[in-house]
Amino acid sequence: MSTSLENVEIDPISLEIFRSRVESIAEQGALVIENTSVAPAITESKDYSATITDAEGRLIVGGGSVRMHFYGVCESVQATIRRFEGTIVPGDVFFCNEPHLGGGLHPQDVAILRPVFVDEELVAWVGVSAHMIDMGGMVMGSFAPQATECYQESIRFPPVRMFRDGHDVSEFWDVLLNNVRMADLVEMDLRGLVAGTHASARAFAELARSMGPETFNSSVRGLQVASEREMRRRIGELEDGVYRTSTWVEFHEEFYYIPCKLTITGGSMEFDYEGAAPQVNRFFNSKPYIIASEFMSFFVERFTRDLPFNGGLFAPIEFKCPPGSIVNCNKPAPNAAGHMHVAHRAADLALQAVMLAIAASPNSSLREFLVGPDGCQGIGISLFSWAQGDGQRDAYIAIDGMLVGAAAGIARDGGDLMRNTLGYEEEGAIPDIEVLESWYPLLFAERRVRNGVEGAGALRAGGGAQIRWQPHGVDEIVCTTLAETQYMPIPGLGGGLPGADTRFTVFRQDGPPERLDINSDGTVIRPGDFWEMRLPSGGGFGDPLARVPSEVAEDIRTSRFGIDEASDVYGVVLDADGNADLGATEIRRAEILKDRLARSVPPVCRPENAPPMNPSSAVPLYWGVTQCEGYAYSSESGTVLAQAPRHWSDGCAVLEVKREQPTGGQRVATRSYLDPATGRALHVETVLEGAPRSFEMAPERWTSVGK
Repeated sequence: MSTSLENVEIDPISLEIFRSRVESIAEQGALVIENTSVAPAITESKDYSATITDAEGRLIVGGGSVRMHFYGVCESVQATIRRFEGTIVPGDVFFCNEPHLGGGLHPQDVAILRPVFVDEELVAWVGVSAHMIDMGGMVMGSFAPQATECYQESIRFPPVRMFRDGHDVSEFWDVLLNNVRMADLVEMDLRGLVAGTHASARAFAELARSMGPETFNSSVRGLQVASEREMRRRIGELEDGVYRTSTWVEFHEEFYYIPCKLTITGGSMEFDYEGAAPQVNRFFNSKPYIIASEFMSFFVERFTRDLPFNGGLFAPIEFKCPPGSIVNCNKPAPNAAGHMHVAHRAADLALQAVMLAIAASPNSSLREFLVGPDGCQGIGISLFSWAQGDGQRDAYIAIDGMLVGAAAGIARDGGDLMRNTLGYEEEGAIPDIEVLESWYPLLFAERRVRNGVEGAGALRAGGGAQIRWQPHGVDEIVCTTLAETQYMPIPGLGGGLPGADTRFTVFRQDGPPERLDINSDGTVIRPGDFWEMRLPSGGGFGDPLARVPSEVAEDIRTSRFGIDEASDVYGVVLDADGNADLGATEIRRAEILKDRLARSVPPVCRPENAPPMNPSSAVPLYWGVTQCEGYAYSSESGTVLAQAPRHWSDGCAVLEVKREQPTGGQRVATRSYLDPATGRALHVETVLEGAPRSFEMAPERWTSVGK
């Protein structure tokens, strides 16, 4: 993935004109897809993209709604080149949906690829991707939580021709459409994707021809080099060193470990997942290019929105994923959700490690963008199917499951129903209820922001969605759920509490409510029953006891949470008029801090005879933790915590609280690292009981003290 910078002379004005033109061409292809496709997943939810690469498959530009498709399509192009190099001609169009062989983010996100020729020379590729409602396999929609091998999930194609020299390869279409449900709909959507490749390829070829080969090639490379140079400069602002994060992926009541070690050296970043759990017979095994696609989507949308998103941004970054693990699986491991559970967690671990580096880097321009973990790891996508009057089956994929509450950041509460608060345009779109009720046999009872105090902090998280509907006009609807964060919620930052969990419930007309496992299939919903989804949220930023009391009172007035929750979590007491009683609040918060320390385990080790914190030599080590030469201190109280190179949390009191538990297996806890003098929370993590701490920030200026 890494490459050397070339001595490329860049004319910024000409390059910006070129960038605008190629972005317009990519968007033109994306709009053709939207206007010629049929399924609401594409036309309403906007789950599609168009990508343009250079002749070797390096990203030039992408268009459409789903940014994380772009790098995945590059992998598909490169796999196609490896298989067909020397035989590719104008008019060829290729199809791929096998992640084990470079085929997109998961089998339903098909990749359709068209080479772009100018005067018989291959100059670029146009690749498009969109979610197909079904690609075969053991369940409708091809998301099969109970699959144990990839052959059960879908029909899978390595790179193959679907058009040869401009004509249908009828054998391909026959095999594919014979193995999918709703074949007419799938075929119409696929032909809409082909139309999108045609529109962008024709316009791009005209652009390349008008510029001439030398100017065209130097513009493509110049665009990539400009992005790489600026990416390396921004990474270079971060403190060299090692930053570690870890978590678990959950499935039913099992937990699979993922660690991430970020090493920053100069202007490069290496993410190493050594120690990740071995691949399993679960549908969420993933691949390195999928994790890289998702990480860069998260990273770019937060920190480099002003830069062209092309292959140059990937050049300074390397992902090391051990083969045969859940982050780099081998066939026949199932991976129809390879872009979700494992990939989301692995990509977000990498992003959290970057956040630790930013928090320890006083000279980084990215400090103003400190924000909690990405909300994508909390999405709750579900799929529903039913029989129509003629016996044919229809289906609905609930993109509403993307409406996770965003984590809080350094200067802002998290947004409601939006996954991420900072610099982020939501991928896809959420259809109007009226559109869904006109297309599908559903009657919606509510779609609103979920209430609750979870994700508390000095800055709090936003709320996820709460959605409830019932069947209408059919005998039954069969449900498949594929979600995350039932027991292991999204964590906060700087002492903020973790977010809410995910809950699916069926309220039976003739029985008690039935809480579903978040990864299940075959649940039947009948007329009179209500299906409800409560989506999670990200975590808070900073200790909840530091939140401005008047803001807590406003949250109560807007019914975000109740008076008792405000007192228990935020330590805020209201007067008779519903305003914060500052005197009573101060007393209540002091009680909570005292109680925390009384219930906590004393520090493992604190240095003796340490000098007082010296503001003149202070630099941040973490949010709320300061380094002064060879010692770490609580920034607020000045209490010494550790002497380099020990982990600063060795000097913290530790409070561990059990969470809602699985009925069997390992137990989950929330662990707070407290200032031993005041009880303030400096960091909060969610871990399995007995597990070591899940984070480390070790910049070289800390680990090298005294050497």
